[in-house]
Amino acid sequence: MSSVASAPVDVQFDVIRSRPRRACCLCGSAGVSLYEGVIDKIFGAPGEWNFKRCSNPVCGLMWLDPAPLEEDIGKAYTSYYTHEDGPAPNSNFLRSVYCGVRKSYLHSRYDHRSIHGTRGEWLSKLMYLNPLRRNTLDLSVFWLRSKPYGRLLELGCGSGQTLGRMHELGWQVEGLDFDPSAVEQSRRKGLTVHLGTLAEQNIPDNTFDAVVGNHFIEHVPDPVDVLRECRRLLKAEGLLVLVTPNARSWGHRLYAADWRGLETPRHLHIFTRASLSTACALAGFDSSNCHSVVRTSSILLQSRMLRYLGKAYPLHDAGSWSLCVAKAIAMLQWVASPLDREVGEELVITCSK
Repeated sequence: MSSVASAPVDVQFDVIRSRPRRACCLCGSAGVSLYEGVIDKIFGAPGEWNFKRCSNPVCGLMWLDPAPLEEDIGKAYTSYYTHEDGPAPNSNFLRSVYCGVRKSYLHSRYDHRSIHGTRGEWLSKLMYLNPLRRNTLDLSVFWLRSKPYGRLLELGCGSGQTLGRMHELGWQVEGLDFDPSAVEQSRRKGLTVHLGTLAEQNIPDNTFDAVVGNHFIEHVPDPVDVLRECRRLLKAEGLLVLVTPNARSWGHRLYAADWRGLETPRHLHIFTRASLSTACALAGFDSSNCHSVVRTSSILLQSRMLRYLGKAYPLHDAGSWSLCVAKAIAMLQWVASPLDREVGEELVITCSK
């Protein structure tokens, strides 16, 4: 999810062709209609789309029915935010202090000794005063401890910002994306990035120590097939770390069809904890740990904007009251998270081979 792009919604696209998907791809149960006639208010992709939810209450997977044809789905990404890097952060005293705290925190918690300029472990304690920002930092490195010369593959790497960060932390990185414009931007930065699907790359078995993806798995037509390929590419005891929208989050319960996590028609599946764990088990992973994560309030803020303004960007159009509401809900989510592992707007799952 990006908070920097201001995408036009008046761009004219070709029609996106679709095909029916009646049953859950994980358990085979029939789908129950959840939302109908949802349009893309964010990036202006054409069409009206319907979401179904698995009738098996244990599963709860959501999916588009009908779903875009694979050869047409690229039309939904013409003005997608992965085309942009976003503005460089302002350089000022407070920013400098924050960078010092961030470096100290990553050095202390994840043993990222390649970070230069850390000023002592005491600085890392300051990050615990802001749990939402701390969780964002954890996600920025996918909860991965330092592994000198470890090989990492990022799925859906976009313009390569996260790949560049992980490279600076000592990882040997490669990326994958099916957006040609985003891949071109990454390659201009000197990064090794593959274009297309994971199966098309013919990467040898047991290549990577970690495969990661931030908001990737919800974009693929066959998530279990992709997860099997991820497992094949991992070395023994390698880790898969995925972050994806949470179908049972507080934000979805509150904003329903205006929830930012739906993002029709690009998000083909929206997972629950149970369905994401099931998908990884079907792919052959030995063990997994899945829970929701509560970090910044951007998804909540964008959902509120979609409901009341009909758009999600730019964020400064939301107004101070909407920002306060979003931050308050996010803090309440954090307080409730020890009691309810599904309150957060995103799920994170870590699997071992």
